[in-house]
Amino acid sequence: MLLLLLLVGCAGQSSRQETIARGAVADDAGGADAAADAPGPADASTDGATAGVDAGLALLGAPLVFAPTAQGFGISVVLRAGDPGTLTAEVRDADEPTWRTLPAPLTPAPDIAQWTADGLAAGRRYLYRIATAGDAGPGLLYSGSATTAPAPGTPFSFALITDTHIEPRDPVPPGQTVVGDAYGIMESTLLAVSAQVAMAQPDFVINLGDMLDYHIFGFNAPPPDAAWARLGYLNYRRLLGDTTGRAAHFPVIGNWDGESGCNSPDEIQRSLSQRLLYAPGPAPATYPEGGSANGDYYAFTWGDALFVVLNVMTYTPTCHLLYEEPGLPDDWTLGAAQLAWLTQTLAQATSKWRFLFIHHTVGGAAGDVYDTAYGRGGGQAARVGEQAKIHALMLQYGVQVFFYAHDHVFTDIVVDGIHYLLPGSAGAPWKFDGSQTGYAHYWPDSGYARVAVTPAETQVDMINVDGETLESLSLR
Repeated sequence: MLLLLLLVGCAGQSSRQETIARGAVADDAGGADAAADAPGPADASTDGATAGVDAGLALLGAPLVFAPTAQGFGISVVLRAGDPGTLTAEVRDADEPTWRTLPAPLTPAPDIAQWTADGLAAGRRYLYRIATAGDAGPGLLYSGSATTAPAPGTPFSFALITDTHIEPRDPVPPGQTVVGDAYGIMESTLLAVSAQVAMAQPDFVINLGDMLDYHIFGFNAPPPDAAWARLGYLNYRRLLGDTTGRAAHFPVIGNWDGESGCNSPDEIQRSLSQRLLYAPGPAPATYPEGGSANGDYYAFTWGDALFVVLNVMTYTPTCHLLYEEPGLPDDWTLGAAQLAWLTQTLAQATSKWRFLFIHHTVGGAAGDVYDTAYGRGGGQAARVGEQAKIHALMLQYGVQVFFYAHDHVFTDIVVDGIHYLLPGSAGAPWKFDGSQTGYAHYWPDSGYARVAVTPAETQVDMINVDGETLESLSLR
């Protein structure tokens, strides 16, 4: 293995050096026991994975379900080895016996096979399976499931993870990590949280940002080329385990994901291009609510809820690099086009429940001047800078929850009846205390949030990595 010397400049902490491994160890078939809710995948998947490997193919992690609608969903598969064009995909309603073969996959990169399952019924769970036909006969590589968007009046659940902070290393087999470094702790935590989320079987999962981590290149620095961003997303997909094979994945842009407006257009493109390939999300025309051309902000309706995903990073041109180049707390912006789109989207909303998702507030009010400028503080920043405009829009158009990330703890602050809710961190080992965040009431645990939505109630459970519910809140 090639050993790299890693200089880690953790936010609010002193820099330290660590060694990480970028081993070219082949992944196993990944997700062999996925979709426990589906009849029969467990017995087929182990044998199928072996057949696929014998045929010269090996999956990297689980498939990634993306951009689900009432009529269908996308499936993205990444191979460690083999020709993605030789893969096949089938889909069926979980309550029906007949499989439908999807057309040949698109291959947007040499290691990616991608399908769209369409013509499906709304509000149904579908099973899918990925296979190959080699010299030894057909081999099942993965069995998973996905849910189509339900009509209003249908109960559903979703999960929130954030701040996974996965570094770009050549992915190693599941369960293995680098012993003794901060990133080893991070990967182990994410694997445990991912397993919990997969078991909960939500309709989808939203990552509130800082999916990746480029401390190896400096503080909030972009990767030096797209190859490093690709490695980051490959490792991210491996560590999410079966979560992305069972629940659709929606990304949010964070400050460590390489798409900050402080970077040059070329630097942003390095990361953006790989996100679109390896962590695809909605396109501008996927949902009636629309969004950006680059899929970095978008909205969709699911049952009785409107979901609005925002991007505080790419459209803020001022650098906010904590102690190095702090900027100001009111420098943060969505940009004119995104703010106008948000206003229009909320003005046209008809759903009972209305939720916003962003990496951090469009402003800051934390425990010290540096963390304040860095965008920390959640609801404490409700009236700072452009966040004041967004808060006014939320009041005007009935938004109940502003879900955010960035501060690596669990907390909930209510401002004018609006919950500013932070669902911990799913991997980051760096926990920030009240002197940095300004929070008086919080939990420093890692974990995730589970949200159950019905026409009458939304319940949010904050769950730590040990499966303990730290706090629950019910909105009516």
